[in-house]
Amino acid sequence: MSDINHYIEAFSNLHTAKIKGHKAPHKAVLLLAIIDLIEEGVISDPCIKLSEELINKFGDIWQRYIGNSTIFHPEISKPYFHMQHEPFWSLIETKEKESLMVAEGKLCGIKEKEKKELPAGRYSVSALRSTFAYAQIDSALFHLLKNEDARAMLRVILINTYLTNQPTKSMPKLKTIVYTSLYLLTLVA
Repeated sequence: MSDINHYIEAFSNLHTAKIKGHKAPHKAVLLLAIIDLIEEGVISDPCIKLSEELINKFGDIWQRYIGNSTIFHPEISKPYFHMQHEPFWSLIETKEKESLMVAEGKLCGIKEKEKKELPAGRYSVSALRSTFAYAQIDSALFHLLKNEDARAMLRVILINTYLTNQPTKSMPKLKTIVYTSLYLLTLVA
């Protein structure tokens, strides 16, 4: 687990937008979704496709930690595309996949990192799917994420750095929680 410090640093310093004093949670939610899918065995190699499973897991995690945000919207396509600005993530275009398969003899090959342009359909999932065969994370990161302790450590970093103190519309006021709790206690007593 010697590489863990490198990824703790990278996950702690994701390139995110900051709106109204809050770091955008999108990349953290995407990474948490990937971590969960690796743990569940749905993702079995460093190639991260923009699959329905990933989209659904992203939505589930968004609801769990963000809910109905007053400033952020649960869009997976933007973090999937912009994650390429992180040192551990590369986008592999559909046309590159074919040349990688010939050169590497396998679907998920190592390619020199280069920044990709936004597809013509902008940030739509269908435009990203038609332009990019998959995203690829570092093989060292993938192997770390297969380790339960490393997953737990990186989850804590992502949650504490990007998902706490997010403004939500659905968050009840503390006063309401206290009064409701006191009322329920009187019913039980």
